[in-house]
Amino acid sequence: MLEIMFSVAVLTVAVSGMASAMISSMKLDRVNRETTVAHEAARQVLETVQSQAFAEVFATYNANAADDPAGAGTAPGANFAVGGLRAQAGDPDGFPGQVLFPMQGTQIREDIVDLGWAMPRDLNGDAVVDGLDHSADCRMLPVRVRVAWTGITGPRTLDLETILVER
Repeated sequence: MLEIMFSVAVLTVAVSGMASAMISSMKLDRVNRETTVAHEAARQVLETVQSQAFAEVFATYNANAADDPAGAGTAPGANFAVGGLRAQAGDPDGFPGQVLFPMQGTQIREDIVDLGWAMPRDLNGDAVVDGLDHSADCRMLPVRVRVAWTGITGPRTLDLETILVER
């Protein structure tokens, strides 16, 4: 009788361990799916940004609809939806995706400190890093595509970064 009780206890521990491993595996699978969706959306937006004429990138993907190249409100703007992902709580626009530039207010600035873009750096080619607005004269433009969502494990963020150069 004692041997049977001992065998049942060992079997119960083993089954509990396997169930826990399966639940963890399923959770990890969902986390991986979320990350893949976020990465693919960010990659697609970044490719679209890179396909634009350099002179129009900032006006097309900033938050100011008034400066859109084809007229006010015609460009996609800074924010985008990502199918299957929910924006983080408190996100003002409700979209998990965002295109970011080295900005202070509405101005592209060279003096922004951001290691991801190796900033501060000279963006207009005058050999001086200053605090002026370079929205209209930059020859190099750092771009970050960010997807920030609430997933199964809580708030998550994925960034893709590049630096566009005028050709």
